[in-house]
Amino acid sequence: METHDSSQEDLEAVLSLLMDVKDGHSHALFSAGIDPTEVGDMDSLLEQVRRSAEKERGSRIDDDVGMHVEEDDQLEEALAPPRDEVEMLLGRIIGLDSFKNHVRGLRRTLEILKFNNRVQGPRHVVLMGNPGSGKTYLSRLLMLLMHKIGAVSSSNCVEATRDDLIDRKSESRTVFKTRKVIERATGGVLFVDEPYNLLPSPGRQRGRDHGAAALRELARALPSGDPLVILAGYAPDMTRVLSSALGFKGHFLLRMELPDPVPRDVARIFLAKLSSRGLIAGDGVTVDYLADLLLQHTDEEWRSERNGFIADLLLFAVRVEMKRKTAETLSRSSAIKVLTPTSQKMPTYTSEEVTVTIEDIQNAVMNGI
Repeated sequence: METHDSSQEDLEAVLSLLMDVKDGHSHALFSAGIDPTEVGDMDSLLEQVRRSAEKERGSRIDDDVGMHVEEDDQLEEALAPPRDEVEMLLGRIIGLDSFKNHVRGLRRTLEILKFNNRVQGPRHVVLMGNPGSGKTYLSRLLMLLMHKIGAVSSSNCVEATRDDLIDRKSESRTVFKTRKVIERATGGVLFVDEPYNLLPSPGRQRGRDHGAAALRELARALPSGDPLVILAGYAPDMTRVLSSALGFKGHFLLRMELPDPVPRDVARIFLAKLSSRGLIAGDGVTVDYLADLLLQHTDEEWRSERNGFIADLLLFAVRVEMKRKTAETLSRSSAIKVLTPTSQKMPTYTSEEVTVTIEDIQNAVMNGI
């Protein structure tokens, strides 16, 4: 009897703690398999806990009998709990756990600041990495995330490059143009890709190189924190801007350095790109197979110079190989008929035309990607 009472007290203590978590940081319950939108009181919380436990037991049984879910489906399910938009956005990212954890940590920090009635959040952010490390893609995603996690008040997102900020006619027109871009991003996020392209150079035509004016105008907007500015680029070049006397120094305390993707990450990016274009990975075309193929037929230096771009190169080479194969099939057989302009039938692709085989991959690699 005493054991039962003790267990009941422990259960009530755990439920009470979970209710506190729900009241303060409700989304954190997703990590325990509990949907906070379904929790109203202790009874409904207990029901959610029981359901989560049943799902956990069921998943273990499935594993024991070999009912495995595809790797990408497991990742998506783990990283994108239902109705948590932040985790759903982070679930789009392949690899890069350090970036995801940065965003999650920033989210927790903002929640704590809000809980303590403090509004000071992150000022501005820098993403640095080698070519193909995902700087631009992640910066665009981060613009959306900053509003979702409460770092900015508006969903307003503006992206700008050198051409968006500079007016070649005069410095004053450049200042005016840059101010307009900043105003458009007010309340939200301004993303400037490769801002070091604005640094002056004697190689440019004299009297038309007004990049420094645009940088100074951007720097003037930094102390207010509105808009929140995201910069992205290569580390050595970004250092030139951040350490300059233009006014960037001290305003970018949150810096994320992106690692180079490993072959398994490149393989997963490639398969995701296949799927997005309606192509199907054939038998044996798996993450492990593709990663091993890259390790066998490319060297580390070559990969480090291209990183994520390898997935694009491989996709292009594979599509060329598939078109070549289809053209050969058409020239040898009349089984596939080209519809006349007056045909009312919906044109279709054969299974072979949308299925990427191991042979396609091997030929693409051997012919040079």
